[in-house]
Amino acid sequence: MNSKFLAAASLVALAAVASGAGAQTIDYGSLEQLFGEAVTTSATGSPQKVTEAPADMEIITADDIRRSGSRDIPGVLQHVAGINVMRWAIDDADVGVQGYDQADSPRLLVLIDGRQVYADFFGFTPWSTLPVELSEIRQIEVVRGPNSALFGFNAVGGVINIVTYSPLYDNANTVTLLGGTQGLAEGSAVGTVKIGDNAGLRIGVGGRSNDDFSTPQLAASLGTRRGDNRGEINVAATVRLNDKVQVNVEATHSEADEVAQTLLALQDYERYGTDSLKGQVSADTPVGLIQATVYSNWFKLLSFTGTGTTPTVNLNQVTVVQLQDLYKLDSDLTLRAAFEYRHNTATGNQTPGAHVFYDVLSPSAMLDWKVTPDLSFTNALRVDDLQLGRDGFIAPGPFTNASWNQTTIEPSFNSGLVWHADDVDAFRLTAARGVQVPNLVEFGALNTSEPGLFVGGVPTLSPTIVMNYEFGWDRQIPAFDTQVRVSAFHQTTDNINALFGKETISAAGFSLISGSIGSSEADGLLLEFKGKFLQNGRWGFSYTPEVVTDHFDPTADLAGAGTDFQHTTPNHIVRANIGWSAGPWEADLFGQYQSSTFGFVSTSAITEALTPVHDWTSLDARVAYKVTDWATLAIQGQNIGQSPQQQTSGPKVERTVFGSLTVNF
Repeated sequence: MNSKFLAAASLVALAAVASGAGAQTIDYGSLEQLFGEAVTTSATGSPQKVTEAPADMEIITADDIRRSGSRDIPGVLQHVAGINVMRWAIDDADVGVQGYDQADSPRLLVLIDGRQVYADFFGFTPWSTLPVELSEIRQIEVVRGPNSALFGFNAVGGVINIVTYSPLYDNANTVTLLGGTQGLAEGSAVGTVKIGDNAGLRIGVGGRSNDDFSTPQLAASLGTRRGDNRGEINVAATVRLNDKVQVNVEATHSEADEVAQTLLALQDYERYGTDSLKGQVSADTPVGLIQATVYSNWFKLLSFTGTGTTPTVNLNQVTVVQLQDLYKLDSDLTLRAAFEYRHNTATGNQTPGAHVFYDVLSPSAMLDWKVTPDLSFTNALRVDDLQLGRDGFIAPGPFTNASWNQTTIEPSFNSGLVWHADDVDAFRLTAARGVQVPNLVEFGALNTSEPGLFVGGVPTLSPTIVMNYEFGWDRQIPAFDTQVRVSAFHQTTDNINALFGKETISAAGFSLISGSIGSSEADGLLLEFKGKFLQNGRWGFSYTPEVVTDHFDPTADLAGAGTDFQHTTPNHIVRANIGWSAGPWEADLFGQYQSSTFGFVSTSAITEALTPVHDWTSLDARVAYKVTDWATLAIQGQNIGQSPQQQTSGPKVERTVFGSLTVNF
């Protein structure tokens, strides 16, 4: 291991980062000064540049977030190569990695400081509910491709790892006010208090109110635009008990009301409520850097159809216990052994008093070997042992509670070989197997039965398996201050599950149930260029072609499943940006082109059909002026070109323009 890595290891004696990254234990500021750029510890637990990580990773810095012209995380991610963002409404979006995006996209694992914010009930990420403000995010790590063994449960398409400022090592003190089109009024505040040299407390709060787009909806969705609101509070504290032991505690609460796209290609009015508690202890011991983490998430979703006033209620709780040990066998060989227990349960007012749940035991291990100073080899293996169950009332139908006594055992792995051929060229070869467990609704948390009709999930579904093979090349061109990244991947997805993928007709009546609809494969390329010009300019360009080929069961009910990745994944996405800063001024412009594709629209209560979505181009921009050392005024806009614009099969998106005042103290 080279001298920089040894120095970094001494700076972060508590850098025990579990799969998913317990980011609050890391002094990222010191690492950035040491390496001269943003650094990740998420993949292996050791400080690394992006070009050294055994995964296809990109880091969005706090500077990138500020200059993005965005007011939410999907808007920031929209500018990242290899990311697909589907904007269904002003506050509702789905994010996919390497294609395969859809409403309530299930393939992306999203973490905040190592805590999952992915909602297991429907298997998606409700972005408006995330209890974090843009001003308290240090960096967002985008990991493309399956990374279940390195990052944890259900990381099959990719990982979005949100790392916030540390209460102990950083000073995040910001107030932000926004106002603009669609009736936007938003405010947030982040404050950090240091208690001596060994303790820190950070509090973040935010609130937002706005209207949705006014573009036409389908008739069945009318009445769902009732005003969008969001509020959140999060508290994080870090205490260093001594030179070797550190404790982190976090608590969050969020509420959000918004119109949202559903799997049935309609829009509902949805009210979310989330709470979380997390505790973590990290210790430098003679047997390694040990970290123990416990957290619980509570998730509540109320869905209103059309003008209805009686909601469907869905409740979900997940509790996770993680224990890991990061041990250096010698200067070139690091072993991480970890164990995770997860309990996940769901219920709702469709089956009052009943619970569908599972317990998962997941041992894992990672070996990171510095074969030579220029060649590293990383292997990670994880095994998930899932025990499914159900209790409480069940309506007459094809199942009893005993039907849920199912066991599933699946391995996942990540292997990565990184070779630094010289000072400017790095090559990466990776192979991975990811496991996507059916969500709780697909497992039967949704079951409705009446004479002659049964609709819902089933307990016998098998996981979706994603295999990914990728080659990457990173090159620095110092003469032009430019970075080049090229990567090519081949991916196969087997046993794709859909909520309404199977129809059966028997003497007992008609059943519309979850089921496997087949497999799919994808081949894609990423070409990315980033650089600086003159003294204060920056630019970027990326092109991501992709071809998806589905192999679906011809007997599956694809009209009800709402699944057709071959036609809904765009074949070409081009992104470009240019920015300039001079004195108190900053200006940035972002452009995106997406080729024509298809999307689903609802044709009845349980069927959908494909409709064309023509190619489109969008522009985002931001201009800011620093009034004083502590106050900045900015005007920002998204989709500032053509408005309204058809970007998905949902309602057209409108231009949004807003002004902001940011005060740092």
